[in-house]
Amino acid sequence: MPWNDSLAQLRMVWPAARVACPPPVDVPPEYVLREYAPADEDRFYEIMHVAGWPGWDGARLRPTLSKVLPRGWFVVAERGTDIAVGTAMCLHNYKRVTPFWGNLGWLACDPAHSGRGIGKALTAAVVSRFIEAGYERIDLYSEDSRLGALKTYLRVGFHPLLYADDMPGRWEDICRRIAWPFSPARWPAEVSSA
Repeated sequence: MPWNDSLAQLRMVWPAARVACPPPVDVPPEYVLREYAPADEDRFYEIMHVAGWPGWDGARLRPTLSKVLPRGWFVVAERGTDIAVGTAMCLHNYKRVTPFWGNLGWLACDPAHSGRGIGKALTAAVVSRFIEAGYERIDLYSEDSRLGALKTYLRVGFHPLLYADDMPGRWEDICRRIAWPFSPARWPAEVSSA
């Protein structure tokens, strides 16, 4: 399904029963996981552009930085060259509507490195950092068209939040397209925003 501006973003939540169980952070051997460094800034903009979010620059990044947890911006880089190929952030209350929530934000990978487990490692690193910091509520937002990312989030352990009437049908279509079990009875329909 192509992106449709009239559709609300999908929202996924980390299950409350797993808040004490961080996922394993398995980084493929040809890469390293590390914290973001200022020298990564230009490469971050490039990754965002090739991942489908053009227009990132310092002016767009600055407001986001105030929401990043300490030690909460991760990069996966090629071993040997240390060139970043993927990025993800731990964001506190990113949309300013869930004051006690952590949000997995701006996960992006260079498509030249897709299918190697980079997104999974970044997702797990973000969730683990939130759990380490004491967060009990973790979520993320995405679009229907980001099928690879959605499958990664499901694999790591996130559950779709069926918060609107159209969500079950949208998730049924997504699950069919990514060959994932459609399990709406196991997925929450609402969560407290606090």
